[in-house]
Amino acid sequence: QAEMHAIDQRFRKRGPLEPDPRIVIVEIDQASRDRLAEPGRVFKLREHLADAIDNIMECGAVTIGIDFWLAGVDDDETDAALAEVIVDEWIVLGATHSGGRSIRAAKLFRERSADDPDDPDRVIATEEGSISVVNDPDGCLRRVESYPHINYHAKDGTARLFVPHFPYALAKLMLQSVYDDADESVETPKTDFERHEYGIIVGQRVNYGGLINYAAGPGQGFKTVAFADVVVDDFDPDVFDGAAAIIGPTRSIEDQFSMPFSEELVPGVYYHANVLDEVLQDRQLREWPRTPRGVALLTFAVGVLCGWYFWNLRDWWKRRWGWVALGAYFSVGALVLAVGWYVICHRAFAARVVLPMMPPLAGLGVVMITGLAAQAALTVMNARRLAERNRHIEMLFGRSVSPQMLDAIKSDPSRITGVEVRDVSVLFCDIRGFTATSTKLTPEQVADMLNEYFEAITAAVFAYDGFIDKFVGDELMAVFGVPMDQQDHALRAAMTGVGIKRQLGALNEKRLARGQNALDCGVGIHTGPAAAGYIGAGRRANYTVVGDTVNIAARIEGLTARGEILISDALRKRLPDSIPLKPWKTVELKGSDRPHELSELIAGHP
Repeated sequence: QAEMHAIDQRFRKRGPLEPDPRIVIVEIDQASRDRLAEPGRVFKLREHLADAIDNIMECGAVTIGIDFWLAGVDDDETDAALAEVIVDEWIVLGATHSGGRSIRAAKLFRERSADDPDDPDRVIATEEGSISVVNDPDGCLRRVESYPHINYHAKDGTARLFVPHFPYALAKLMLQSVYDDADESVETPKTDFERHEYGIIVGQRVNYGGLINYAAGPGQGFKTVAFADVVVDDFDPDVFDGAAAIIGPTRSIEDQFSMPFSEELVPGVYYHANVLDEVLQDRQLREWPRTPRGVALLTFAVGVLCGWYFWNLRDWWKRRWGWVALGAYFSVGALVLAVGWYVICHRAFAARVVLPMMPPLAGLGVVMITGLAAQAALTVMNARRLAERNRHIEMLFGRSVSPQMLDAIKSDPSRITGVEVRDVSVLFCDIRGFTATSTKLTPEQVADMLNEYFEAITAAVFAYDGFIDKFVGDELMAVFGVPMDQQDHALRAAMTGVGIKRQLGALNEKRLARGQNALDCGVGIHTGPAAAGYIGAGRRANYTVVGDTVNIAARIEGLTARGEILISDALRKRLPDSIPLKPWKTVELKGSDRPHELSELIAGHP
């Protein structure tokens, strides 16, 4: 039923269509009955039907459809007069087959003897049409009946009568009349009608153009005339010129149906008018696909497309805020796909193609739910793996880098996997005269001094996002440019050296206030290539940097006997001119095959 209502909604969104002006509905409404009924007598339709047919045909109508049964005999004189009118005109009589029996008009209305002396037994038959209709399960009349023709068989099996659907019979007479009047050299509507006839599909949907009458305004519905006005000749004769008139009751509850466009019950005569209209204007709806198997294949195809979207793995939601990204991805996808299919169905309907809307949308829902469940499971697993990985990173780097650098490593753990040669700046720093100072202190005092000292100088390292490689006794090794790339690692290392001196100055103020000796340290910095990665054996491996650059930086720091900040010439070339430097001396370093020109960084400069 959801699909049926979806089609009704497409009718309402498309709006009514302008009907063929040649279709006129003659309504046998209650007002006509009251107007024509004689005082004290029951209204008898057959007494007035002959006058109505005469008046309509005199105005130039092509054919008249009787949308009810003229079964049985009422009054001999009345029936004879009515039969004489019917058999002389192009009239389509209503017939049906229900409950295993046929209901047709009485024989005197259906046929008469031909005035042919050569064949006195020949009979001329009046056209008949099946007025049967079939509702959908929800009671709405949306389709042509599944059997749009009735085949009557004689009891002896020798004769067979073919009765088309009522509006199709009217359409045949309408198009045939135009053909008979057309020039032989012109492509004829008769051929056009044959195309219609063979293109009729049993059970096809009716392309309703509208259900309201002509009184609503020009082009807003079918032309309608009250039956009483036709009988008393009180109407515009031009209305019926070249028209097909359908005479039908509009007050009988048995002939009232629910149809698209209308929230109220509508007389069945409007159904026949709509079917006739779509044949005359060649605007039948085409369902695609028509078979349940075709619908299933289309639903599967849409499901595959949706599955590609909803089941496709996305690396960017495996990281932080994975749930938010997943929800946004699914919400946007569901909205775009559902609205997209909705728009496609409505655009196709405007082109008179009926696509199934609900099965593909239901398939989309199933695919989305299963995809969401699968992706949620993956996201949960990814979140657990991410949390475990982050805990491992925090365990390895939590005390070696600043919080900002730690977040950067978590965002891109690939930077700490494997060993690679990186361009880095290495800083060494240790306390001047540490051996002499420590001999005067207890081990506990030495440990307290070192902890306070390292706490102060590591703040300077973290301020410039440096990586603390290791502590060895009173010595600190910090590296810039790893684990994350830093284009300005040389400047960061130099500013860290200045920051260490400032931090140590603040610490010495506290130590002197406590009566303790001031501490001094030397800083040596060098820049160049080094191998960065996990180096060691099995579980004893640590992330570190090794190479000649590290050795030279350590050798430079060993020359800072007076607590200088000494930098190599390679580092000096990478610093801006605004950094205060002064030449120190050129030295030979152990393990190096060339002299090194060192400079002193002036820590007291602003």
